[in-house]
Parts: sequence; structure tokens; C-alpha cells
Amino acid sequence: MATKQRIVYGATTEWSDDDGSTWTSIPEVKGLIVPETQIEYQDATSLDSTGGFREFIPGLKDAGEITIPCGYTSTAYEDAEGYRSNGTLISFKTELPKETGQSTTGDTFEFSGYVSPALETNDIGDIIALNLNIRTSGAVTFTKGS
Repeated sequence: MATKQRIVYGATTEWSDDDGSTWTSIPEVKGLIVPETQIEYQDATSLDSTGGFREFIPGLKDAGEITIPCGYTSTAYEDAEGYRSNGTLISFKTELPKETGQSTTGDTFEFSGYVSPALETNDIGDIIALNLNIRTSGAVTFTKGS
């Protein structure tokens, strides 16, 4: 069977400040970033626990903090700084390139978070880089491409 592996080139990352009604491409994104959901496990061990083993139950989930690496543009910085200063919860959507057999869309990941822009420290001759630091809020949604 032929592999369905593909390169990241062609993926898209967009943002929306209106709950996903209107999406705008984030310019100059340099990497594929999708939050990883972590589960906080609570210790439920009691005197009745069998064999002296600890017992755990799943607690709250957290998609944590991520950084979207970008090339600097004044528009992206201005938008991100406006979102940060206003405390706006932003929706994000990343779509992977289509894999073999997908004709309409690639797989998509959607999440929300609060953005804070930061310029990277650069040396002479380096490209000016912008990091969009995101504190996620809520669930990460996966939709299989079609």
C-alpha cells in the first residue's frame, strides 16, 4: 500500500475574532502548530484500593499554551496586539494539506485562545520573526477531511 504521508507545505492557519463566521489567513506562518490536550488525573486512592496501588480518575483537560511562529508583518502584529490589549478570545483553524483520497478538504483542527504577540530576538541578517503566543481556552476540535 502506498503511503499517505505528506509534507507540511500547503497547510493553512487562520484566525477569527467572531467565533468562526469569518476566517482570515494568518500571514507568513512558518510551522504547523496544533495544541495537545492534557488530562489532569486526580488521585482517588482510598483504604479500599486493591493491592496497595494508587487509583486515579480523569479530571479537567487543558490544551495548554502554544506558539505559532511567523514572519513579521505589521498587520499581523497590529491585529494580534489589538486582540491582546482588548482581551479578545480568538478562534484558530489549521487545515492540513489533503492526503491521498481527500478531494475537498484536508483534516482540520479548531481551537480558541488568547493571543499575545512577541518579536524574536534576531541578529543582523536574520529575518524578523513574530511569535503568536496563544493561551488556549476550551476544547480542540478535529474534523477529518473529505
